[in-house]
Formats: sequence, structure tokens, C-alpha cells
Amino acid sequence: MKTVKSISSIDSSLLADYVLSTHGPMSHLKLQKLLYLIEGYHLAYFTESLIDDEFQAWTHGPVSRKVYDSLKDKSRLYADVGYEPASDSDPDPAILVQSLLTQDQIDLVNEVLDLYDKESGFELEALTHAQTPWINARNGLPLGAKCENVISKEDMKQYFSQFLN
Repeated sequence: MKTVKSISSIDSSLLADYVLSTHGPMSHLKLQKLLYLIEGYHLAYFTESLIDDEFQAWTHGPVSRKVYDSLKDKSRLYADVGYEPASDSDPDPAILVQSLLTQDQIDLVNEVLDLYDKESGFELEALTHAQTPWINARNGLPLGAKCENVISKEDMKQYFSQFLN
């Protein structure tokens, strides 16, 4: 009898490493938006979170504070960041992700990455600024105002559900 994996979640830093290891260096801005989009589509499709993290409605769009904190000494907002294993014995993020997630989850992550990979960080920032989950979390604050309000996962699920076939 074949064992079937159930939908599970992973660490947001592992997802960031997966994105960087499979799609190469990119700006911290772009990475944050890709993580948010992946989580949004995952919530809509599977009705559960992919990552163990929340996104805050920062000025430049959704941000995972955990991923931001792990990269803030290595990257600036617009400078590229790449995957760098902590040691030679660190497992490949792609292998780890494959061992933890179902094939359907991996396929969804890769489809979202393929859909948005050609967009710049600036384009993804503009895209997320037009989406209701980020707008709702900002609660009327002007664009330049500092904000650490958490973006509702329920808002994300509802918003991204409209894009599923």
C-alpha cells in the first residue's frame, strides 16, 4: 500500500532558501513578494498555510518579518540576495522541500514561481499594493507610513481564490 503524504507546512526560511536555490539571486523585495504570493495561492487552493509565518503590511508590500530578520544583515531591499548554505553538510533546499511537501504542493509553489518569476521586485510591489489583503491590513494608512499590521490569512485565502480555475 502506498503511503500518501498529507498537506503540511514548512518553515518560511526554508521556502525562501528553496526559491533562491531554484530561481537564483533576486532582490530581497522580490523574494518577499514571491513568498507572499506562494502563501496566498496555497491558502486558496489547499485552505491551509504553507509556511509557519505571517506577513505584515509594510510600506513596500507584504513582508515576512522572520525572513526579513534572517536576511537584513546580508541584503538591502533592492540588492540581490542568493542562497548560501550555512555549511557544506546542509541539505539542498529542493530535496528538503520534496521530502516535506506533497507533489501537489510543490507543483503549486513552482507554478506561482513560474507565473511571477519574470516580474521585477518593483512590479510585484505594485501588484501587492493593489490587492485587498494588503490594503485591508494597512487600514487606511498613507503609503509611506510605517505599518507592521498582520495581513489576514482569511483575506488572503478569499482574495487568491478568485484566481483558481
